[in-house]
Amino acid sequence: MKTSVVVFGSSRTPPGDPNYDLARDLGRALARRGAEVRCGGYAGVMGAVAEGAKGAGGRVVGCTLDWFDDTRAPNPHLDEVIPSPNLAGRIERLLEGTNAAIALPGGVGTLSEVFWLWTLLMHGKGMNRKLVLLGEPWRDLLEVLSRRFEVDAPIRALVDLAATAERAADLACGGPA
Repeated sequence: MKTSVVVFGSSRTPPGDPNYDLARDLGRALARRGAEVRCGGYAGVMGAVAEGAKGAGGRVVGCTLDWFDDTRAPNPHLDEVIPSPNLAGRIERLLEGTNAAIALPGGVGTLSEVFWLWTLLMHGKGMNRKLVLLGEPWRDLLEVLSRRFEVDAPIRALVDLAATAERAADLACGGPA
């Protein structure tokens, strides 16, 4: 069975930003491992991960949102575009057939996607998916959540941290521990 990994991240991250470069590296790393990449389909981190994956010979699926039909166009690196009428449907489509999710630092939308999937995993509804948080800002957020909210060790254990694109790809695709 082919690995499929969804990548969450900001649509506003510009080229040249370290998170843009990290996303492009992640796309390459996932494609080298034979993983299909699923993303939101627009610019920013989504465009960067798609660019990296396509450049390394991978397949990329973008799950777009009908809300943006008049203001945004899907990025040019997608093999397939799957439209969705609302956020709930979009997240369901993004997660279809995936083995893992990787989130890069982003904004409120990225946080929403992370917490949505984390909640599914917490209640046993995430099947056998992994949730990998890529980048240093996530460590700070997890520390705050563990100190100030009801995020105890079993809930925290549902999430892996990765400092590099290669490590995130290994965690998502079942590579070296």
